[in-house]
Amino acid sequence: MLGHRHHNTTLVRWIVWIIMYMGFALRIAVALYSSSDAVGADLRGDLLHHQVAQNITLGHGFVLDVGVPYSFNPPGYAFFLACAYLLFGQHWFAVAFSQAAISMLSTALVYLAAKKLFNGKSGMFAAVLSSFYPYTVYHSSRVMDTTLFTLIMLVIICLVVHVWQDSDWKKWLLIGLVMGLGCLVRTTMLAVFISLSVWLIIVLGWRQGVSAISICSVGVILVVSPWTVRNFVAERELIFISSKGMANAYIGNNRLTMEYIDQGISLDKQWQDDRFEWPPKRLSRADERRWYLSQVVEFVKNNTNDYQRLLYRKLISFWSPSINPSIEHSGGSDAWSENAGLFFNVSFRYVRDITYTVSYVILVVLAVLGLANSLSWRRETLLVLLILSMYTLVNVLVWTSTRLRIPLDSLLAIFAGFGLLRALNLGHRSEHSLRNSIRFR
Repeated sequence: MLGHRHHNTTLVRWIVWIIMYMGFALRIAVALYSSSDAVGADLRGDLLHHQVAQNITLGHGFVLDVGVPYSFNPPGYAFFLACAYLLFGQHWFAVAFSQAAISMLSTALVYLAAKKLFNGKSGMFAAVLSSFYPYTVYHSSRVMDTTLFTLIMLVIICLVVHVWQDSDWKKWLLIGLVMGLGCLVRTTMLAVFISLSVWLIIVLGWRQGVSAISICSVGVILVVSPWTVRNFVAERELIFISSKGMANAYIGNNRLTMEYIDQGISLDKQWQDDRFEWPPKRLSRADERRWYLSQVVEFVKNNTNDYQRLLYRKLISFWSPSINPSIEHSGGSDAWSENAGLFFNVSFRYVRDITYTVSYVILVVLAVLGLANSLSWRRETLLVLLILSMYTLVNVLVWTSTRLRIPLDSLLAIFAGFGLLRALNLGHRSEHSLRNSIRFR
C-alpha cells in the first residue's frame, strides 16, 4: 500500500513537471508571436515601467525623465524589468523568459498550496488550470506588473497555509517581508494585508492574532520604509509607496468613466479626451493630489445615483466573462488586432473572446465548487474569500479592469483543482451507484 501511494505521488510530481514545461513553452511561443510590440515606444503594455527600467539600466536611477524625481508608480516591477534588460538586453526575450519563468513558479506554488490544503491530485488539476489559463499566458509576455505581483501573492498564501498554526515569530516576520515586497510592486497588496489581519484574529483569537499581525507589520515596514524615506528626500513629500492613488481614483470616478467602461476603452485613455478636466496648472504635486480627491468627492456628492450605478458597473466589469478594456483599444501592432486572421479567416478578436470566456467560466465554476466544499473544514478558505472580497472592493472603489483581477484568478485555480476533483469523484460515485442499482434489479 505504501509503495503504491509513493508511486502515485511520484507520478503526480512528474506530471506537474511536464505541465510546467509545456506551460513555459506555450508562454515563449505566444511572446514570440507578439514580439513586434513587446518592448519599445509602441509596446502593448505599461510604457512607464519600460521607460523607468530603461533609465535604471543606463544608470540614471528610478526616474522617468532624467534629473526629475519620480514616484508615480511603485518601484518593484521596474527594478525587476531592469534586471531582465541587463541580463538579456532590451529584447522581447527578456520580458518573455523572465516572466514565463516566474509564471511557472506561480504554477508550482498553486500546486503546493492545493496539495497542502487538499491532496496531490487536486494540486495537479490546479497546476493544469494555472499553467494553461489563456489570460495569464498572454500577460506573461507583456510589460505589466501582473505576473510578478501574482507570484508574490501566491508566495504569501503558501507561507500562510504552511505556518499559520505555528507561533514562531521568525516565520511571521518572513511573511511580512514578502508582503512588503508585494507592496513595492502594487500597493493593492495592502488589501491582502487587511484580509490576513482580519482572518488571523478570527482563527487565532485576539491576543495571538494581534501578535502575528504586529510581527507582519514590522516586516512590511522594514521593506517599505527605505522607499518612503527615498520619496521624502527626492520629492520633499511623505509618499508611502507611490503617488498614483489619487490620480487613479479620479480616472475611475468621474463623469466619463461609465462611458469608457461601457465602450470597453481603457480608462487611462481619458487623458487624451478633450472633455476630460485636468487639474489647474502650476499646482504642487501634493496640491494636485488634493485636487483629484476633491473632484472625486464632488462627483460622488453631486451624482449619487450615477455613482451607485458606476460602482455596480465596475463590479460587474471586474469579474466579467468579457475582457475589459478590449485589446483593440490598448495600442500595439497588428499581431493582436481585431482583423488579425488565424485560421479560416476567423479574426483574432473572436478567438480571444471565446477562449477567455470559456476558460474563465470553467475556472470560476470549478472554484466555486471547491470553495463551497472546503469552507466548513478548511479555515484557509475563509482567508481566500476575505482576499477576494477586499481586493475587489479596493479595485471597484478606485479603478476597474479584468487585468487587475488576474492575481485572484490564480487563487481561484487552487480551489478549482479541488472542485474538479470533487466533480470527477461525484461522477464516479453516480456511475458506481447506477451500476449497483442495475446489478440488484
